[in-house]
Amino acid sequence: MTNATPPQFTAQVITVSTRCAAGETEDRSGPLAVSQMIDLGLTTNRALVIPDNRLKIAQSILRYCDCEPVSLLIFTGGTGPTPDDLTPDAIVPLLDRRYLGIEEAIQTDGRNSNPKAPLSRIVAGARGRTVVIAVPGSPGGVKDALTTMRPFLQHLLTLTRGSQDPH
Repeated sequence: MTNATPPQFTAQVITVSTRCAAGETEDRSGPLAVSQMIDLGLTTNRALVIPDNRLKIAQSILRYCDCEPVSLLIFTGGTGPTPDDLTPDAIVPLLDRRYLGIEEAIQTDGRNSNPKAPLSRIVAGARGRTVVIAVPGSPGGVKDALTTMRPFLQHLLTLTRGSQDPH
């Protein structure tokens, strides 16, 4: 049974990878996230690829939350512990609120398939009426995170939009 969301929800996937942006390696996580969004019934375009750069990440948030708002903005990559993994550091100051329970759920579920999952700095929150999620850049990390979110994603998007949804 699919827990598909109504088509009025839109999503944008952004892969944060300096190597992918430079054409040195193929983006595998972004297309997987796009496929998952389509499977969930969201309207989306192809994944965008940007370098792991605070300004580029911040510009993406402002574009897709304030100027061309989508229901769900997903960042894949740049969530690790290395000095050049800047995605959470760029996102968190721009959020209006955090969804710490979602962050914890993704981390907990991720440990079931990958013992290194706690090294990823997951971010979940909202800016305005857009849900913003940052997940690992690996296909496995994307799959695990979206599997965790599947049961409650429609409800989350509905409530963040400001609509009433029966509990």
